[in-house]
Amino acid sequence: MPMHALRRLPVLVAGVAAIFCCLPTGARAGAGNPNLSIIAQPRLTVSSNPDDPARDRPVWDIGETEIMLDDYLNPYVRGSVVFAYAEDEGLGLEEGYVDVVRGLPGTLNLRVGKWRSAFGKLNPQHPHTQPFAERFAVLSAFLPGDESLNETGLQASVRLPAPGDIALTASADWMQGDSFRRDRASSGLESDPLDIVGGIGDRVDEPRPAVLGRLSAFAPLGERSGLELGMSATEGTNNVAAGTRTRVVGFDAKAKLWRSERSYIVLQAEALKLTREDAGWDGAAYTNDEVAPWGWYAFADWNLDPRWNLGASYERWQQDAADPGWNRATGLFAGFALMEETTALRMDWRHEQAAALPGEDDPSAIDTVTLRVIWSMGPHKAHQF
Repeated sequence: MPMHALRRLPVLVAGVAAIFCCLPTGARAGAGNPNLSIIAQPRLTVSSNPDDPARDRPVWDIGETEIMLDDYLNPYVRGSVVFAYAEDEGLGLEEGYVDVVRGLPGTLNLRVGKWRSAFGKLNPQHPHTQPFAERFAVLSAFLPGDESLNETGLQASVRLPAPGDIALTASADWMQGDSFRRDRASSGLESDPLDIVGGIGDRVDEPRPAVLGRLSAFAPLGERSGLELGMSATEGTNNVAAGTRTRVVGFDAKAKLWRSERSYIVLQAEALKLTREDAGWDGAAYTNDEVAPWGWYAFADWNLDPRWNLGASYERWQQDAADPGWNRATGLFAGFALMEETTALRMDWRHEQAAALPGEDDPSAIDTVTLRVIWSMGPHKAHQF
């Protein structure tokens, strides 16, 4: 692990803690000092990627360190702030929002701020909660945003009437929509708005809202096990001037099956369908070409007891192109907690085979082995998945 990164991290942590701990009493709106948690996951990675300068050599990385502050502001509202530090990106705000959890009509809850949007099961989760090192590539390829669908906006969620013990929840998000933006390459034509000096280009600075909706149903299976089924959909503008849009629809399922008092199996899968209009310029007007790939992932995670787990995963997804081929990846993973959730070791192997371009042979498969050391301080622990 780079020593200069280690030297910077304590300073950043101390600075963030000092800001919140030294606020005057009146600024804390009746709440005490917020809960402060730190979760880190330094990692060792070996990859066979031929395009990686460090191919077949072990590489240490500090990974992503999260600094989390949360507490109730009053009996009705809870606030949460998550800072993320990475060596190549520095310190930034990953999430910052307030939840109105009481006092509204019926079962209505509200959230306002910035957060990892509730599309499917994995996108809302932070990396340290996952038993594998990287989220599935189908999510990275299909969901808008560089790392995840992480937006600023307003969410309303409500629990709907349902028969028996079924819990039916619906949510709707009104988002800023910046994650959906896509830069268009110039056509090279003299009339292209991107090349007109003093022109307005593709009006990339104009905001366009996006929306997201989710419906999920949870049903208990026996005394401790449970099954959740969900459907998510999101849509937003990817080019303002051309009026082109991106839409993603997903279906997900998760079952947690207890096998004994100390052992359970998690089975989870998601299928996603992307429909996107890509803007272009033909010399006289904007054009759009539609791509519509789809893909899916599934994994099984067997928690043998509170300290040990092992599992396997598989995914297939189409190329994000007019002539989509199929990518596929297989993974194995295992984890061990030293005593409880504050310190865990997680190792996984991923074998990825990219689709061949038309008329070419399959490219070489890439194998990646990652060891993560997940540790935490504070009330927010490094969860067992």
